[in-house]
Amino acid sequence: MELTKILKDKGVVGAGGAGFPTYAKLKREGIDYYIINGIECEPLLWVTKEILMRFPEKVVKGLKALKEYTNSKEAYIGVKGKYREILKGIEDVIVADGYNIKTFFAGDFYPAGDEQVLVYEITNKVVPPGGIPLMVGSVVNNVETVYNVYNALFEDKPVTEKFITIAGDVKKPVTVKVPIGIKVSSILEKLEIEYEDKVLIDGGPVMGKIISQDDVITKTSGGILVFEKSHPGVSKKILSIEQILRKARTCCIQCRYCTDQCPRYLLGHDLEPHKIMISLAFNLDDRFLKNALICSECGVCEIYSCPQGLSPRRVNQHLKSVFAKKGIKYSTDKKEFFARENRELRRIPTSRLKVKLGIEKYDKHPEFIDEKLKAGEVKILTKQHIGAKAVPVIQKGDRVKESDIVAKVDDNVLGANIHASITGIAVKVTEDFIVIKGEE
Repeated sequence: MELTKILKDKGVVGAGGAGFPTYAKLKREGIDYYIINGIECEPLLWVTKEILMRFPEKVVKGLKALKEYTNSKEAYIGVKGKYREILKGIEDVIVADGYNIKTFFAGDFYPAGDEQVLVYEITNKVVPPGGIPLMVGSVVNNVETVYNVYNALFEDKPVTEKFITIAGDVKKPVTVKVPIGIKVSSILEKLEIEYEDKVLIDGGPVMGKIISQDDVITKTSGGILVFEKSHPGVSKKILSIEQILRKARTCCIQCRYCTDQCPRYLLGHDLEPHKIMISLAFNLDDRFLKNALICSECGVCEIYSCPQGLSPRRVNQHLKSVFAKKGIKYSTDKKEFFARENRELRRIPTSRLKVKLGIEKYDKHPEFIDEKLKAGEVKILTKQHIGAKAVPVIQKGDRVKESDIVAKVDDNVLGANIHASITGIAVKVTEDFIVIKGEE
């Protein structure tokens, strides 16, 4: 079977963020660089590093298959240089098997794992604003995505489980494998982690989003962080957009630190957050406001740069929503983009970012739990990816086995199939989710 069809059938999507279907990135020609992103630049998270340490063969062989399918000229696995020793297994596998794969060791700065930053660091090419790496001959996949590619291609295994790091204000941070669809509260209770009256964040402390204890794990979940409501890591996340906009209008002093340290501005993009803030404050035309559409929402402006404690990132998020409703997209007449001078001198050291976030004391290597957590019930969403929802192919009362397809996407539609993550009975089936009650 064609590799791309296998990946779609097995439900492989980007595990590190938006969930773009992996098969849809793959072309048979025009790809110079196939890059595996093992940077994991958000502090406290260890999923990527654990997979690289424990399953280097799977990652390397998955990358080899993707490189060969796409006829890529070069292949890289990018990791932070400070983890070179603990990730030595990757280099050992590459050397032992004689694969034509290179390792790239990034500096310890934030956001080194932004795929456009990583592409530039490796290829010296700038992805155009609003564009994708393929526009400069590159494809980037997250480490867990390639781990899932290996499982699909060589073990006939669909995506039914997810590695999750639970960290923050907890007694013992852990990384553990869980079935997709398990409730967040169920994970925390099984691990005896206290979370009452605390804030839960899905993802890292910078870009992660506040979630409910009733939310469920999806193919793109990044981790669960637990913090007190008063912690600096959550204080800006809980402000309303009205409070954010009021402060933006009244407190911005146009120091332009947010622009001078913006990773996308430093890549030569036209994103200048300080101009967005002043345009918003004085109701100027939307010439600069539209540039919010090319913000990566990395949070450097919000967490690190602004001396007034403002949140250009939240402002940009708000503007993106406004423009999306109006059907406005980013466009530019510029054809070439070049990184700005002194870019390397303006990179944000991760150590200083941790101080700003107040998370130094939580920065520990979590224990790895080898055994997958069991779930008595899972709620599996039919849209865990970019593209169309998968359509349920089972009915209430049907018995399903783990790995059975429970929702499908048509061959000519962008999306990915969804599979049962436990064996049991479907007790509720809607167009948005399927609830499976496990067998005793």
